[in-house]
Amino acid sequence: MAMASAPSADAACGQHESSGAGKVALSAMRITTPLYAVEDAGRLVKLDLISGKTTILSDHGFDSAPTLRASADGRWLSYSGVLKTGNKTQYWLYDRRSNSERLVYEHPAWGGGIPGFSPDSRYLAIGASYDSRWTNASGAGIFVFDTATARLVSVELPPTIPVQKAWAATDWSQDGKTLLIMVRAMSGSGQFYVGFHPASGRIEKLSGQYDSRTHRHDFKRGATAIGVADEGVPRSHEAHRSVRSPGGRWHAYLDQRHDSRPYRLVVENKAGAIKPVAVGHYHQCEGYTLNIIGWLDERHLVYRHGMMKYLVFDAETGNTAQLYGDDNTALSFTW
Repeated sequence: MAMASAPSADAACGQHESSGAGKVALSAMRITTPLYAVEDAGRLVKLDLISGKTTILSDHGFDSAPTLRASADGRWLSYSGVLKTGNKTQYWLYDRRSNSERLVYEHPAWGGGIPGFSPDSRYLAIGASYDSRWTNASGAGIFVFDTATARLVSVELPPTIPVQKAWAATDWSQDGKTLLIMVRAMSGSGQFYVGFHPASGRIEKLSGQYDSRTHRHDFKRGATAIGVADEGVPRSHEAHRSVRSPGGRWHAYLDQRHDSRPYRLVVENKAGAIKPVAVGHYHQCEGYTLNIIGWLDERHLVYRHGMMKYLVFDAETGNTAQLYGDDNTALSFTW
């Protein structure tokens, strides 16, 4: 496969080299795995990559940048945002098994966070911090929705910091048993750490501190550090240096031996045969221009080229097709 040359030194931000030869129509890839995406228009949609058909799953009139999160078991999609009317933030849960949805929670616009699924996919945590534009603080707090019982629970936090002055951040423990919560005062001093156990409803006092290297909070139970689960971002937001196909037949990785620039994205089979996918480089405003997203199935690799263009590489044929980018960009997607 022919590979592109490195860009000129004066290339503008957002302008990058071609991602490789072998371009074909996306439908020609015959990919049976559907995509679930939040469009620029704010709708949650399902995309058939063979027919190109887009099915609207949910459209509640969200303004720009609604959020999308998927549970680890693939069943649930959390879809949330601020209504275009500007008066409410809503959190919807879509069930890919039954193709149905439900409104989980809503509060006045502003002050909302991005929900997070527990590692076992059972619970969805929602954080809503009081905003001065609200008429009262009744909608603020930490809430946990149990997908097994369809019950929403309000977490009773210690009254150390009044809810009108508090801001909270949440993470899940790696074992999924504890919602880890940090609460700090929005102005002045004051901060505390607690853990909420959704199975029992118990609150426990924890300790912690902010880690500027990872940009996350560390939690401790006594002297023991508590492992924190990954955030569970949409697939489109992931960036891997190396990832194997689901069945292990192919290994995709960034070849940067000897700190070579430009560097290559390649896929390698079990016999050690290598197929080049694309060439990338380091750009001052974009960073590394190639990012591995993941495998749609055993042969189709998704990668990001530049800041917003997503492509699919067929490891068997060597063909490449554009998935998203330019005039059909999705805000975020998963599968």
